[in-house]
Amino acid sequence: MNFTRLFFLLYCIMILCSKALSQEQTDSATVQKRDSIVYVSPIPSIGSIQPFDSTIKTIPAQRITWEEYRSLYDILSVQQDVFIRDLASPGQQNQISINGLSDKNLALMVDGIPYNDFFTGTFNLWLIPVDAIDRIEFINTSQSIFYNGFSAAGAINIITKSYDNNRPMTNLRYSQGVFGYTHTDAFFAQNLLRGMNLSLGLSHYGYGSNKEFQNYRGRFFNSNDDAWTFRSKIRYNIFDWLNLSFVYLYNKTWTGLHGGVDYNNSVNIFDELNSFVVNEESYEKYSNSHYTLTAALYPFADSTLLTTISLYRFDRLREYRDEENRSVIRNGIFTKRNFASLTHGIKLQQYAVLGFNHLYGYIDYENINSQQVVTVGLKNTISLTPLLTLSPFTVVRDFHGKKLIHAGGEVTLYLTSTVAVFGSFTDEIVNDNALDVNTVSNLYLYDPEYLQNRESFSMIEAGGRVSIPSLLNGTISYRRTTQKNPVLFDTIPLNSSFVHTIPSQYSYDAISASAHVAIGEFHAEGTAQYLIQPNITRNNRSLTLYPSITLYGSAYFHGLLAKGSLDLKVGIRGRYYSKQTGMRPYDEIGVWIPSSTISYGPSGSMDFFAIGKIGDAYIHFIWENVTGNDYLLAPFYPLFDRNIRFGVSWAFWD
Repeated sequence: MNFTRLFFLLYCIMILCSKALSQEQTDSATVQKRDSIVYVSPIPSIGSIQPFDSTIKTIPAQRITWEEYRSLYDILSVQQDVFIRDLASPGQQNQISINGLSDKNLALMVDGIPYNDFFTGTFNLWLIPVDAIDRIEFINTSQSIFYNGFSAAGAINIITKSYDNNRPMTNLRYSQGVFGYTHTDAFFAQNLLRGMNLSLGLSHYGYGSNKEFQNYRGRFFNSNDDAWTFRSKIRYNIFDWLNLSFVYLYNKTWTGLHGGVDYNNSVNIFDELNSFVVNEESYEKYSNSHYTLTAALYPFADSTLLTTISLYRFDRLREYRDEENRSVIRNGIFTKRNFASLTHGIKLQQYAVLGFNHLYGYIDYENINSQQVVTVGLKNTISLTPLLTLSPFTVVRDFHGKKLIHAGGEVTLYLTSTVAVFGSFTDEIVNDNALDVNTVSNLYLYDPEYLQNRESFSMIEAGGRVSIPSLLNGTISYRRTTQKNPVLFDTIPLNSSFVHTIPSQYSYDAISASAHVAIGEFHAEGTAQYLIQPNITRNNRSLTLYPSITLYGSAYFHGLLAKGSLDLKVGIRGRYYSKQTGMRPYDEIGVWIPSSTISYGPSGSMDFFAIGKIGDAYIHFIWENVTGNDYLLAPFYPLFDRNIRFGVSWAFWD
C-alpha cells in the first residue's frame, strides 16, 4: 500500500534526523539508581500511546490504589464527560457514554493494542483486572479519532504494570459486599535472570449463588456472576536500549442475564425479594485468550526516539444461552448463539522528539475473522513558541477495501504559566464497524438508509485549563458533535404501526467542567456536564437517551495520623442525574436499545468511604447510598440501597 511505504519513509527520516540532532545535544535519558527490590526498567514508557506528550490526561496506579473500586467502570465514572450506565449487577457490561456518544465509538486499548469487540465495537471492562494497571491514558477530546480511525467518543489506553525485582514480590487484594459479592486478586513477581522478570496474577469475581436450587440468585434471580482472570508477563531487558515482553491474559466467565426487573408484573421494582425479572433462564459465557509479544528499542540508545513492534492475537468466544431447564418460570424461548472471533495483528509505533517537534506515527494491521483492517496515523505536536502549541494529525483506515482519510488538530495557547486555552476539530469520521443486523433476528435499525450511507461524525471543541500546583486543577470545555446517518438498534420494526422519528443529521452539544481543589490535607473535586440532545421519538414518545445534567463531587481528608503510622483518606461523595428515558441492553447480541416505557429521575446518591494504609496494607470501606434512595440508570436495573463493601489489599515481600 502507498501509505504504508510513506510511513516507513517517514520512519527512516525520523531515525536519521534524530541521529544528527543527538550529536548536537545531550540525550535526555537519565540514569536511575536501581533499588534492591523494585526499580524502573530501562524503557519505562512501553505501552503508552504517546509517551512524550505531557498533555494527555493520565490516571496513575497511585491514584487508583486510593479508590474503592469494583471494576474499571468505577475508575472511569468520575472522569470529565463520562456517564456510566450502571446495571448494578457485577459482571454485566455497563454502557459508557462520552459527550452523548456510546462506547461503540470509543477506542479501548491495552498497552497500545486495540481491544474493541469485533461484533459490537465495545468491550466489557469487568474483564480487565484493575490490579494489573500501572496507569490509564484517557483522551476525551476530538483528537481521539487519531488512535484507531473511528473513535469519535474518546480513547482509553490501559498500561499494565512491569516489574524488575530481585526479591519475590506478592500482593493480595480481597473485597466483599452484600448478596455474595467477592473480589479476590493474587499477584506474584520476581526476576528469573538478570534483567528477566516473570509476573503472574489470578483474580476472581463472585456474585450470588450458582446453585440451581437457589435459582442462581444474586440480588435478583439470575443475576449471579462467576468470573476468573489469569494474567502473566515475561519482560526481558536485554540492553538498556532494547526490551522484549510477552503478555498473556485469559478470561473465563459465567454471568446470569436477567434482562432487568419486570416493570409490568412487579409491584415495586426496588423490592428484590418480591420482584420478578424479565428472564430467569438466559446467561452468557466468555472464554477469551489474549497474547501480545512486544519489542521496544531506543535506536542509537537515544531515549528521545522510541520504536515498538507488537505482534498480537485474540481468540474470543461469547456463548449466549436461553434454555428451558433452569427455572420453574419458563419463557418458551430456546436460543443458543455463539459469537467467535479470531484476531491476528501487528502494530508498529514510532515516537520521536526532533527539536520542537514531538512526532508519533503508527501502522496497525489486523486480520479479524479473515477481514483485513489497516490503520495508519501520523501526528506532530509542534511548540511554535513557549506560548503556542499546534497538534495536527491525519489517519487513514482501510476497511472492507475502502480507504477512509481523516484529519484534525488542536491548538493550545498558554496565557500564563497556569492558564491555557485550547481549540480542536476533526473532519467527518465514518464508523464502519456497526453490527450487521441482517444476521440478527428481532433486531432492527432506526436508519433504513444505513446500508447505503454509513454513520459519520464531525467535531469541534474549545475550552480552557488552569493548573496551580498544590492548589487547583480545572478544565472547562464546549464540544459539538454532528452526527450523520445515526444508527440506533431497536426491537420494533420500522414498518410497524409505531411511529419513529430520528433526523438524518443532528448534534450533541456538551458543556462540561472538572476541578480539584486542595487546601493542605483537605480536598474537594468534581465534574459537571450539561448535554443538549436531539429530538428522537420512539413509539410516539420523545426520548431522552442520556441525562441532560450529570454531576459528581467529593470532599475528603487525606493525610497522616497516629504519628505517621496511619495514612488515611476519608470523606463523602455524591452523584446527581437529571430525568431520562434511557437505554437498556439487548442481551442476546450485547448492544443497547432505546427505552420508551417511562421517564425516571432526577436521581442521585451519596456515599461514605474510608481507605487507610497501615504498613504495607490498604484497608478500604465504603457505604454506598447512605440515604437509601431508590434510583436506577437503566430500565429496569435498580441500584443498591445502602450497599456496604470492605476489604484489604496487602503488598509484601519474602
